[in-house]
Amino acid sequence: MTKDFLAEHAPWLDDTFSDPHNAALFPEGQPAVIQRELAGRWKSGNRLVLLNDLAERFGEEPLLAVVDAIIADTSRRGWERTAKESGENSLEAFIQKLWGPLPDIGFVFTSEKTGNRTQFRVTRCPLADLAKEAGAEKWGYHLICLTDEPSVTGFNPQITFSRTRTIMQGHPVCDHCYTDTAA
Repeated sequence: MTKDFLAEHAPWLDDTFSDPHNAALFPEGQPAVIQRELAGRWKSGNRLVLLNDLAERFGEEPLLAVVDAIIADTSRRGWERTAKESGENSLEAFIQKLWGPLPDIGFVFTSEKTGNRTQFRVTRCPLADLAKEAGAEKWGYHLICLTDEPSVTGFNPQITFSRTRTIMQGHPVCDHCYTDTAA
């Protein structure tokens, strides 16, 4: 494996895994060891090789628990900052900030608003295409798709998120649904 799919197409993950805040999430034990290895080795080589190595050494489930916790915490904190800086945390503002730029980078989707609920149906995800090409769909799901729910929660805890399928997991579509429970 010579190409580094994650370094090339998900460079924001470099800051995610090197964030010193992550150490507080795992004060001791195996999760702390995994977190330190991720932080220390993330930028020094092929990220997919690293993830596969850590999964082999520590087990996939413990590694994914650490990865998922870091992804959730970082996404939540980042979108909290975004809402605070913009001074606007409505569902419409979130949709504009997240979904607005996606067609320009190759995403294809439709959306439908009904009352306080907005449903998206994604039929093309270029990140899923790239992950599939790299044989990294599992990692793509955990590193990219699992940012969705904590992003919403960070932006506005009164917006709920649900999804039953993703292209990254081999489904023909992603179905993102946002509901503004305050409306």
